[in-house]
Amino acid sequence: MTDTTNRVRKHYSATDLTDRIKSALATIVPEDQKLTVAQLAPLDQFHTRGILATTELADAAELAPSPRVLDLGCGIGGPARYLAATFGCSVIGVD
Repeated sequence: MTDTTNRVRKHYSATDLTDRIKSALATIVPEDQKLTVAQLAPLDQFHTRGILATTELADAAELAPSPRVLDLGCGIGGPARYLAATFGCSVIGVD
């Protein structure tokens, strides 16, 4: 095997991922409190220009308070969470 193959396997064989994520999120807000979209934005807006691009696209779409929105290529759902929280819409994400 190549060194690259070994590094990729090591990267994706992480253990205790849920505990590691909970621990990282606990540094933002205590575990018994809900995280807000704004608190998560630096972590889950994984696209060019981040939350700024999400807000601009949402404004351009002129979303009303209760439409259904389809987020194609949703990744981990940052824009979907923003749209649901901001516009009260139901978002279906497909990655």
